[in-house]
Amino acid sequence: MREFTCANLGYQCNWKYMGRTEELIVDVVGLHLRDVHEVQEVDADLIGKIKNSLSNPSDIDARKADELVMKEFNCKDLGTSCGWHYIAQTEELLADGVAVHAREAHGIKEFTPELSAKVKVLAHAWRG
Repeated sequence: MREFTCANLGYQCNWKYMGRTEELIVDVVGLHLRDVHEVQEVDADLIGKIKNSLSNPSDIDARKADELVMKEFNCKDLGTSCGWHYIAQTEELLADGVAVHAREAHGIKEFTPELSAKVKVLAHAWRG
């Protein structure tokens, strides 16, 4: 288990994320940086900085993260023909990722609380 803290990249942000693989962490952190900090591109240099900033979480935080069940959302569950799917540790992170996809792929400019709630209802445990 590895932990990313946004403040380690110099942002005044308390957001943290824990993941089992660097690839998953980089993907989720990339979404956060684009959505929250308006980073235009997660290039090789930024990926290196993300990986270099990873730390080991406390035993308590690692146990809490291990207890989380990964959630998955499939875009087709909203009635689209889109085959896109997204996996995250929490329903909130899942909804954030879906919001980015909805904006970029489907032109949905406003991801309303109602749409977020619908995504959370349609989410299911990831079967890996």
